[in-house]
Amino acid sequence: MLALTRRVGEEIVIGDPKNPQGVIRIVEIQGDKVRLAFDFPRETAINRRELADQKARGEKPPPKKPSHNGGQKK
Repeated sequence: MLALTRRVGEEIVIGDPKNPQGVIRIVEIQGDKVRLAFDFPRETAINRRELADQKARGEKPPPKKPSHNGGQKK
């Protein structure tokens, strides 16, 4: 496992730097919570661990909560 230290606004490039598979950006840090932004192709599945585990066991994930701002911070 690779552990990195990043600050708000810094990025992690996944894959070949000339043609990356995706980028993870640190958006916000408040106390013990970190907000991340993922820039990957739409066909790339990205799941929180608990949802990935549920899907792997064949369980149906809980319904999504409606987003009032489309996930974008105003």
